Order: sequence, then structure tokens, then C-alpha cells
Amino acid sequence: MTECTTNSPLLTREQLCQLLNERGYPITASYFNKVCLPSVNAGPPVAKYWGKRPLYHLEAGIAWAESRCTAQRAS
Repeated sequence: MTECTTNSPLLTREQLCQLLNERGYPITASYFNKVCLPSVNAGPPVAKYWGKRPLYHLEAGIAWAESRCTAQRAS
């Protein structure tokens, strides 16, 4: 797990997906849930768990979304 040293609030998967959409990353809830599955393990790093529920830092989620972006394609 990646530790985030900021005091930013922890977000649920649904909240993080919504905030990423508001910032222009077109991620559907279905896709986001699939990449966050432990068997796939391609989602943003989990900051902590509340029971069985993973919680995320917004900064780590944005960094993850940026890492999924590709360069502009030549036409």
C-alpha cells in the first residue's frame, strides 16, 4: 500500500470515481470497480480499509488516472 502523507479526506471507491469524472477523467463505475478487484489489482492504491471497504486518497487516484492516459495520437 502506498502511504499518502497529506491530511486529505479518505474517499470510497464511488466517491473517487465521481470526483475523477468531475475532473475530466471519463471512468465509468463499472470499469472502475473491475480494475479495483483484487484479482485484477490495476486500480489506484488503497490508503486504508474500513472493515472490508477500501478507502482512497484523491491525490493518489488522480495520479493513477494520469498514469492511465496516453499521449495524443498523430493524425
